[in-house]
Amino acid sequence: MAATFDSDWLKEFGISEKRSAHFYASKADLAANGTVVPEAHVLRRAFDLLTLDGVLCAENAPLVYFKQVPKIEAEEAVRLQRLFWNHGGAPLFVLIDPRNVHVYSGLSRPRQDADSNGRAAGFVDELKRASTALREFLPAVESGEFFRRHAQSFDPKQRVDHDLLDSLAATRKRLVGSLNRAVDLDVLDALLCRLVFTCYLFDRDVIGAPYLEGIGIQGASHLRDVLGIRPRHVAKDHLYNRLFRSLGEDFNGDLFSEDLPAEADLVAATHLDLLERFFRGTDEHGQQSFWPYNFGVIPIETVSAIYERFLKPSDKKTGAFYTPRFLAEMVLDSLLMRTPTLVGKTFLDPACGSGIFLVGVFNRIAEEWNRANPRAKNDRRAQELMKLLQNSVFGIDTNPTACRITAFSLYLAYLDQLSPRGIREIQKKKGALPRLVA
Repeated sequence: MAATFDSDWLKEFGISEKRSAHFYASKADLAANGTVVPEAHVLRRAFDLLTLDGVLCAENAPLVYFKQVPKIEAEEAVRLQRLFWNHGGAPLFVLIDPRNVHVYSGLSRPRQDADSNGRAAGFVDELKRASTALREFLPAVESGEFFRRHAQSFDPKQRVDHDLLDSLAATRKRLVGSLNRAVDLDVLDALLCRLVFTCYLFDRDVIGAPYLEGIGIQGASHLRDVLGIRPRHVAKDHLYNRLFRSLGEDFNGDLFSEDLPAEADLVAATHLDLLERFFRGTDEHGQQSFWPYNFGVIPIETVSAIYERFLKPSDKKTGAFYTPRFLAEMVLDSLLMRTPTLVGKTFLDPACGSGIFLVGVFNRIAEEWNRANPRAKNDRRAQELMKLLQNSVFGIDTNPTACRITAFSLYLAYLDQLSPRGIREIQKKKGALPRLVA
């Protein structure tokens, strides 16, 4: 729950009755009066993640996140900007203290530390509370003038989806170049998806050092530590024969259904080096850089776009292209605006690609169910949402890899609806995730 300091900032920014229909001061506002809020699941996560004091939307999309703090401190601003960037829900994040207002861009890659002026990455502007600039801020944002004036701070290539997918594509390219024999690229894609899924479990604190110790991996607390184990044959053994095997038993699903021993036979020390570099954020010169990503925060729709970013030339002829999350949300808004209830209905995407539209539909179905069952216990929520996942969304694609990655995306979307404790509870039951690929 966001801390309460004062409400004067609402008046100072001009957030009055004329904007009340587009401003949400809390998660409760998202469900007030039965209103259907576009991207409600995204906003709900933002309120929890950043303990926001308000969200302003425009054109059916989040525009500005507001957060009050006792004092804007450099270290805390760095932490919040990284979370905001990974969340990727809005282009602007506004930090408010009793004297100053700092505006940050969602299209600037995070840095590990503040700059020499004590400012986090993405800093765009500083405004004084007692100034007319606050009144002028939102009109300039809504008209686009603010973005034109500060265009250098809003680089689409630094948005989390572009940045992550470019990094993954570069790693995939290096892996392909390091292979000493012909390997189906589907094998690499399956490995990368499995690693991202595993990283997600670590980043959401579902598994950690105790889990690794329980399966015989000592001195490690994250996937990157497992990938960094020396000698390399021990790292590969721990990755495939301990971590992947254990996760396969715990979660089942299609991610661990491949012939892992055959895949492991293709993986050499060079590949582990490349994967370790990626998950540690090491640059191309071998220098330890900064890992900006948090897969426990990045929207699942963003992760599901991995497939479309890995297109082969032949795939482009069949119409498979990268679909940004915000565009998918706009399409779903248009398609579903006259559908008052989604629970109990069935949805089919006949060319599902990476599953971004199916993930979007499932998120909305889950949002509707959660709204109707706010007091549901973990076990019931897990069971009911799994039934909805299995019976409500279906996809078809001519590319088997697309089908597997759609399943991967839907698994993440499902787990994202549960708390880490809830995931651990279903994990204990073994085989918690069903096979989704027919």
